[in-house]
Amino acid sequence: MAKTSEIIILSAIELFNTNGVNNVRLQDIAKHAGISAGNLAYHYNLKKDLIEAVQQHMTDRWDDMRQANISYLDQDDYINVTKAYITVQINYRFFYRDILDIIQINPSTKDLYQHQIQRVIKFSENSMYLAVGKGYIISEPHSGHFRTFAKNTWAILNSALTERAVFGKEEAPWERSIEDIWELHYPYLTEKGKEIFYYVKEQLPQTISGEVEMIKTK
Repeated sequence: MAKTSEIIILSAIELFNTNGVNNVRLQDIAKHAGISAGNLAYHYNLKKDLIEAVQQHMTDRWDDMRQANISYLDQDDYINVTKAYITVQINYRFFYRDILDIIQINPSTKDLYQHQIQRVIKFSENSMYLAVGKGYIISEPHSGHFRTFAKNTWAILNSALTERAVFGKEEAPWERSIEDIWELHYPYLTEKGKEIFYYVKEQLPQTISGEVEMIKTK
């Protein structure tokens, strides 16, 4: 049976994702968790305290995802690399979408956000170098280019959260953003890399759709 603190954290994440951080009160979270406001206050007296606990929960999941993706990359399993990342992105979409609001509540979140984004960009950059070594893509055109490429891929996925909130899930499906990111790789691919590209491109829509359905995101 889950501990009360864990139930509170998961309830907060669900409401933050659905309604936005600023639109969720501690009372709302207590009701959603099925506990009294006093019980919630015993664990997290302030919204800032709860957000810090939520962020620790997120950090643990990020670390799990990163370790899994290192293994997937070694196996050329780009389907599961994408699946693992998009699952975390969707599960904690409020964090990226509402980051400025969260920083107002808990200023230390700024450092966490910067650290997380830097790690994501570095991982993407390193994956490009690994693909060069395996003969899947051409060498870096000039020093620093792959870092710019990694930042652009992150920007596409991050902006997809806002785009989806504005246009809705029918006009801005997750699959389209993933396909956009994958298409960015095409000019760099060798003939060997194109074999993987076409396989992944064929498999990704169904993979992402299934993952989104499982998460039951809005």
